[in-house]
Amino acid sequence: MSTQDTTHQPKDRPKWFGAALMLLALVLVGLLAWGLRVFIFPSNDEPAAEPRTAASQTAPSSASAFASATAGPVVDADTAWDCQADLNNDDVSIADSAPAVEEWVAGGYNVIPFSEFGGCEKRPSGLRVGFAHTEAGSLMAAATYAMALDPSVSEEAADDVEVAIAEGPDRDRLAEKAERIRDGLEQGSDGTASAASTLIGYTQDFYSEDAASYRLVYEVPTSDGLVGQVSLQADLLWEDGDWKLDPASGTSFMTSDLYQGQPYIEWGSKA
Repeated sequence: MSTQDTTHQPKDRPKWFGAALMLLALVLVGLLAWGLRVFIFPSNDEPAAEPRTAASQTAPSSASAFASATAGPVVDADTAWDCQADLNNDDVSIADSAPAVEEWVAGGYNVIPFSEFGGCEKRPSGLRVGFAHTEAGSLMAAATYAMALDPSVSEEAADDVEVAIAEGPDRDRLAEKAERIRDGLEQGSDGTASAASTLIGYTQDFYSEDAASYRLVYEVPTSDGLVGQVSLQADLLWEDGDWKLDPASGTSFMTSDLYQGQPYIEWGSKA
């Protein structure tokens, strides 16, 4: 049996090997730290954003300021039609003097007033609506509805019920009656008396911002060839941004009586 030692002895490493290994580890750690810094933190070469001053936070842009300065007038939310913004809304009493009328135009069975106080919106039926929220505006509405409001004459006129008559059960019954007349189930007026009448004046019973009442005085021919006078009671309500007729009942828009000779303010197409 051989007595020679066969165990392998490790080879001797150079003395510089340990130092090189430590240097390599330091280099790797440095590269790792630099990479993390670049990835997480922004570059110092980019300029930092300037903080917003109080003026820049609150002052509107020049475009916004120009838009605000040049924006058109806002239409009054209390009116039904855009054209009412251009009407004369001066709060002037007409209890003692009649308002001026630019022109008396054809409307319905007769002529109706057209002026700066109302009648600015013409409906497909020919009825004019859109009145100033004033005493003069309410009188214009009364004279207009007395001659031009008749939903029984056509389908277009039927649409005038909602824009010219105050809401309520009387309006519903009047609309139903007008429909029966249009369908030939009921006889209506032919408008002869209205066409032959002439508005000569009015009296104001009362006026408020929400309601108004007038007696319109008309000349009408009589059966004996003479001329008589009648008065129509016209009551109105300010509703949904316009003056609307407050009907006398579910079968009649206005009540009429023989004129009894009371004083009235002259007003009309021939005044």
